[in-house]
Amino acid sequence: MDTLKSLTEELLALTEEAERYYIEVVKQDSTYEVDFHHQVKPFADKVQPLAAEWLPIAKAFLVKTNPRDLHVSQLEQTVENLDVVAIKSFYPSSGMKRQRETFKSVRYVLSGLLAEMERVASEQ
Repeated sequence: MDTLKSLTEELLALTEEAERYYIEVVKQDSTYEVDFHHQVKPFADKVQPLAAEWLPIAKAFLVKTNPRDLHVSQLEQTVENLDVVAIKSFYPSSGMKRQRETFKSVRYVLSGLLAEMERVASEQ
């Protein structure tokens, strides 16, 4: 469970970092230009392996604990959403409403998983 907790927290932190950058830089600076090789790719290269490592561990945890509010399909969708977060957060053409919804969705699942881990830990 320690690995799952640290991966979840790391993915949450990266999501928040991407959201801050998207809102404070990409959407605020009219002269901003995306730098694929120095920004997008390195960030995506951080997020994607973590998400790939996180998914099977998170799935196993859900199958074992069977929480009411989280389902395996949400975990799979979160990995797809993390791809969106990792890449589209650097592009001014990404729509604010859709991007915010994606951040919110990822946060909801990751936070819910952390809460479920807390609940399970407190029962042991």
